[in-house]
Amino acid sequence: MRIACLHTAASNIGIFEQAASRLVLPAGQLHHIVQSNLLEEAEKHGDITQTISSQTLRIITELLENADAVLVTCSTLGTIADAAQSSFNKPVLRTDRALAEQALESGLSVTVLCTAPTTLQPTTDLFRQVFADTPITPDIRLIDKAWDIFRSGDSATYNRMIADAAETAYQQGAQLVVLAQTSMAGASALISRERKVLDAPTAALLRITAEV
Repeated sequence: MRIACLHTAASNIGIFEQAASRLVLPAGQLHHIVQSNLLEEAEKHGDITQTISSQTLRIITELLENADAVLVTCSTLGTIADAAQSSFNKPVLRTDRALAEQALESGLSVTVLCTAPTTLQPTTDLFRQVFADTPITPDIRLIDKAWDIFRSGDSATYNRMIADAAETAYQQGAQLVVLAQTSMAGASALISRERKVLDAPTAALLRITAEV
């Protein structure tokens, strides 16, 4: 089985490989491609443009020529992955959809944390859709200034900001904290093991390996 991962940040490669190792997936099962320009364009325009959608779909099509499935690991591009799925006979999964569905299955009160401003709206739309027929309303929060810290390369401060925001959410009543973006997964190591937390790479790899 070959799973192609479409990233918009090179740092996500290591995060996914670490998740694959924890899940004891065979070495070499993941194939990575980084297209940082897609996220840069979305941030520039403040939304997903037709050009970004077309470029992303072209890349997915090319990846599926040599892969059994594609994971779109950037939450900002998630809606494109959703739209693409019906066009292919192989799985195309946005990582945060797997995350949202796993959160739903928990039955717990949920706080969803984001750091990239361009991720906030698609994440909000996704979780509202997934939780629409339940009495649970996820609390979706953007961690102020965290994305600027990530962009500066200070991963230690970035992860600490996320862990602190998670602890605040727990203290305010959250039973489960969801780290919506792949780049946030490293913060889970700073969160107490007594707390329930979900990260995107683990949820997505569990889901995609079950489908292929």
